[in-house]
Parts: sequence; C-alpha cells; structure tokens
Amino acid sequence: MISYAGITNPFGTGAYSVEQNSKVLRRYRYIHEQLFRLGAGQLPARAHWHLKAALGKHLYEDAEAAGSLRWRILELRTSPMLLQKDPNVTLTLLFEELIHAESDIELLVGVYRVMKPALLKAYTQHMTDTQPLVDYPTVRLLKSLSSDLREQIEWGEGMIEALQREGESLELSAEFETRILGYLEAAGGISGEHGTSTHVPARWRSGNVYEMPKQAVRDAKRMGSPAMGRTAIPNLPDDPVQIRLIQMMKARQEEMSAVENLASVIYDLKLMPWEFYQDLARHLWDEVRHALFGQAALEAEGIDWMALRQYVGGYDPIIGKLPAQRYALLSIGFEEKAMRRPGKIAEYEFCRDDAKHPLMERFQDYDWADEVTHAAFGRKWTPEMFGEDLDYVRQVAEVDMAEREKFFQAWAKLQEAEG
Repeated sequence: MISYAGITNPFGTGAYSVEQNSKVLRRYRYIHEQLFRLGAGQLPARAHWHLKAALGKHLYEDAEAAGSLRWRILELRTSPMLLQKDPNVTLTLLFEELIHAESDIELLVGVYRVMKPALLKAYTQHMTDTQPLVDYPTVRLLKSLSSDLREQIEWGEGMIEALQREGESLELSAEFETRILGYLEAAGGISGEHGTSTHVPARWRSGNVYEMPKQAVRDAKRMGSPAMGRTAIPNLPDDPVQIRLIQMMKARQEEMSAVENLASVIYDLKLMPWEFYQDLARHLWDEVRHALFGQAALEAEGIDWMALRQYVGGYDPIIGKLPAQRYALLSIGFEEKAMRRPGKIAEYEFCRDDAKHPLMERFQDYDWADEVTHAAFGRKWTPEMFGEDLDYVRQVAEVDMAEREKFFQAWAKLQEAEG
C-alpha cells in the first residue's frame, strides 16, 4: 500500500478516544516505572552475575520506556498531575509483592514469565485496536517498546533454562508465579482490559516493607568471596606495564559495586523529578557496561576473574549513609575528580601509548566519555538532593572520601594481621 504513507485501515475509528488512550498509557507508564524501581531494589540482592548485569540493562530500558510514555501521555491532553498517581490499588499491591522475590528464580519468573510477556501481549493488542493514522505516535512508540520486551523475555527464558540446568527447580517459584498472576488478573490485566475486580487480594509477603540489603550479594557457588578492598590478581607477569594493564581490567570489572550503590540511591530516594531517575538509570547502566568491559578484557586474556575475591567496597561501607551522600561520593568524590589529569585521560593514554592494547584502548575511551556525563549528572542533581549549593556538596564529598579512606586503611591492616 503506497497511499496514506503505507498506513493501513485509515477509515476505521479504532478502539480508543484520546481520553481512553491516555488512561491505558498511564497504566503502561506506571508498570514500566515500577519495573524500573523493582530492578533497582533487587539488583544488590541478587547473586548471579549475569542476572545483575541484565537487571541493569533492563531497568535502564524500563526508565526510557516510562519517559517516552510520559511524553506521549502529555500529548493526549493529560494533566501532568495524573502522572503522579497510581492507576489501580491492586496493581500497586502487585509490585509491593513482586519486590519481595526471595531468589533469582522467583524474580526471573515474576518478571520474565509474567509481567514482561503480559506487557508485550497488551502492546500487540493495543497496536491492533487503535486507529493507526490518528494514533501513529503511540503505534510507533509501542513498536519500539515491543522490540525491547522481546529481547528481554528471550534473555529471561534463557536465564531460567540456564539455572534449571544448574539444578534450580522451577517448583520453588510456582507459588510465587501463581500469586503474581492472581494479582495481575485482579488488577484487570496490564491495560485493565478484563475489568478490575472488586475483591482486592490480601497481602502475602508485603506486610513487611522491602529494604535494600546491607551487604551486596555475590554468587558463592561460582565466585570468590566478597572483599571490601581491591582484590589482588595472582601470577601477574613481571612486566610493570602488563601488571598495570591487568589491574586496570580488574578495576573495571569491579565497577559492579558502583552499580549497586546507584541502585540503592534510585530505590531509596523518593519524589524526585522523573528526569532524575532517567539520568540515574543511564548512569547505572553505564557502570554495568564498564564492569562488562573489565569482564571482557580479563576473559580475552584468559584470566579466571570469577575465581578471584569480589569487590563490594563501593556498596557495603556506605549503604548506611543518606542516598544524597552515596551519590555525591560517587559522582562528585570520584567521577568529577577523575576528569582532572591524570585521571581518566591518563588511563586512556596508557592503554593507547604504553600498553598498546586495542581492546582496552577502546574500552577506556568510552569509559572516559561516560564519566564526563556522570560528573555532569552529579553537578546537576546533588545540589537538589542536599538542598545546598555545589560547593557545599563538594565539601561533604571530601569529608566522606576521607572517612572512606580511613575505613579501608583499617580494613587493610586487619587483613594483614589475619595473614
């Protein structure tokens, strides 16, 4: 079809008025925002490295989806105030229960076998039902979100199968899956298409408020034990250039601890502008990518990085601080300072000029670019988080950096004393 720019069925009225469309899209927006927050809350508590990494990617995609839906909703003559409201009490209860997934397999089933497939089905139906000419912006948006959802669901199924091969039983997650399906059905499904039940289900696990773990979790079956300080790599070559290069690879891999810090800030800090959460979602996913840079570089060198002790010092010692302090420590204390020489520039130049390592040169080039963005995020948001100017934030970060240094010095002495 070449008329109507290739858009089919321009003569139908479609199922949605502007008001009806806005109401359904507000449910989609809410679900993506809650999946984003769920991913942040669960990430430090999950043991499997591949699951941690995927949660970082998918929560970023959920944040971007929610942001795009917000823009479309506002185009549909909708008051911004309605974007602050939960669309349905049972849908809210669903996510209060989903955050209480107690294992990797429960979380995987709840998100990738219940919620994400239901979202994809709803989007497919929505694109069929809406008038494709008048509502083309919505159709185009849902096509893009559907593409991400298909990839996420495929990854989730692969992860579930991998855990089953390793001896995990799906039976342990059966009750959790049934409960989440029940809450979703009572909420009227993703778009409310089934009608909301007047019977609001009882709470199950959510009688206790979910809290971030006090220690970041590492996979004891596959990985070395957690360590507060940077971990040594055995059997390094005598060449000082190679020693520094490999240590830099390991430092990148250890950035998963920064990811967990960011996840805690996102989860614990409420009522910030949505732009803040989108920026921090991007920051978090960048740090996941940096950890994967290190993983890829170490694996390319044949180094069994999983067998080494796993650094958690970017999370465990600071989780008790205010979210604003945690973010200032990372974005201002570390990342803004890394923009000065020697900092990130020197790391890139070392990989290019001294080590002459093409892969690490490329990784460090993009790591440097990302950190410029992260420092800008810090300067943008920390004054609002503290309610003070940037000079004050920098002073707070200096105090916390000094306190952190003392903590690690004491930890190192303890490790030395214990032999």
